[in-house]
Amino acid sequence: MNDFTLPSNIKQIGSIGDGQRIYMEDYVCTFLQQYAESAGFEERLAFLVGRNMLIDGQEVLFIGGAIYGNHVEKYEGHLRFTEKSVDYAEEMMDEHFTGMEIVGWMQSQPSYGTYLNQYYGAYHLRQFRKPYQVLFVMDPLERTNTFYAANPVAITPVDRMAEVSGYFIYYEKNTNMHDYMLANKSLEYTSKPPTMVEMKKAEYVKNDFEKEEVYSFDDSDEYEETPEEKIRRRQAAKHKRKDKTIEQKRSTNLLAGLSAVLFVVTFVMGVGLIRSQDRIDRMENEMRQLTTAFRNQFVNESNNVVTAAFAEDLPSQEIAQTDPVYYQAEPKETSTQEEVSTPTPEPTPEAAAVASVPTAPGEQTALVSPLPETYVIQPGDSLFAISLYFFGTIGMVDAILELNGLEDPDHIVAGHTIVLPQR
Repeated sequence: MNDFTLPSNIKQIGSIGDGQRIYMEDYVCTFLQQYAESAGFEERLAFLVGRNMLIDGQEVLFIGGAIYGNHVEKYEGHLRFTEKSVDYAEEMMDEHFTGMEIVGWMQSQPSYGTYLNQYYGAYHLRQFRKPYQVLFVMDPLERTNTFYAANPVAITPVDRMAEVSGYFIYYEKNTNMHDYMLANKSLEYTSKPPTMVEMKKAEYVKNDFEKEEVYSFDDSDEYEETPEEKIRRRQAAKHKRKDKTIEQKRSTNLLAGLSAVLFVVTFVMGVGLIRSQDRIDRMENEMRQLTTAFRNQFVNESNNVVTAAFAEDLPSQEIAQTDPVYYQAEPKETSTQEEVSTPTPEPTPEAAAVASVPTAPGEQTALVSPLPETYVIQPGDSLFAISLYFFGTIGMVDAILELNGLEDPDHIVAGHTIVLPQR
């Protein structure tokens, strides 16, 4: 034993934690899977044989063989080993597994997963009392398995059996297991051996379990399901349908979530585009109005410049006759009674023209155009252009809107008369 080394060709199953490490030979694992599958929907028990060793301070359990659970019996709905089962296992160890001991046992529970049955957990603690002995639980239909071991630090009875997080499968030439299989190929079991119908059922369930129809057997098979088998089959089918429904719901929820996200993204993008288009239209309208207003202002200033230049070349009489709307100077107040009684002659156009002549060198009297009280809107006008034309700025648009009870500067009608603010 001192020159023993760990196998090099191994595969890890699950995560390996602290404490005891379990190594199971691959041929043993395959044998147990086939043995459990051959029972269909019935449970199976088997002994695990091997060695428990201490290597470099680490406790290691090697499982190098398995022995049929021959002569088992059913008690209160559960299987258990009998004295004949133990005698048979000891005989097989002397013949095929020399130097090994019983290091645990296997219990299969088709369609029930790998959860620990409380009955079998208590049975293990009563019958397999060595601390290194383990329980190997298998579901041959789901092809899942796990190890359980006694928990030395358990606080409650429920926690006295703990699941082993992981183990190793190692590969080597297992002549002991091979010889045992050949020697017991035609072994008769005290419990009912698996029939061809049961094996066909197990194979059908393994390969086509998601189909909901029930497998029909030929009448020549002379097989009739027991109530327990019917219950197991229905429970297994129920579990599969439940898993399938859960998967469909997950897919549906995922698609619904993605659709909702796409809808929100599309909606936000659409709103953004609509708002951007509204902003663009508003800016184009404002630019068009400003352009029209500045164009009208430019034309108006050009006309005023031409008129002023033309007026400098005309005689005073012609200026008064051509532009009669200029403001005229108000008459001065009389200071004496005699002056009041003296009638003041009405000013003539010539006198008005003379009154507008500069009184000092370099000084010129401004010609001010009166601001009309109302204005008739013309085609192509806008409030921006009207404000710029009459007031020299577009800052009077709000005052025009308020004075005329208007709300939108872009909605005015040609031919309507508006009141202009007087300042």
